[in-house]
Amino acid sequence: MLDRRHLQRLSGSLVMSSFMSVALSGVFSLLELGVSWSWLQVWGQSILIALPIAFSLDMMFGDKLRLLSAKLADKAASAWP
Repeated sequence: MLDRRHLQRLSGSLVMSSFMSVALSGVFSLLELGVSWSWLQVWGQSILIALPIAFSLDMMFGDKLRLLSAKLADKAASAWP
C-alpha cells in the first residue's frame, strides 16, 4: 500500500501534468489552427500524447525542480528590501 507521501506526489504530478498538457496543447494548437472543429480534434489528440510525457517528466524531475524553485524563492525573498 502507498503511504500518504507517495500518494500526494503521484496525485500532485497527475494534476499538474494534466493541467499543463490541456492548457499548453490547447494554446499552441489554437495558435496554429484557429478555432475550428479540426482544432478540437488536434487538441484532443495532443492531450493524449502530452499527458504521459508531462507526467513522466514531472515524476523524474519534479522534486528537484521544486527544490530549486524553493531555493530561488528564498534567495529572492532575502534580497528583497
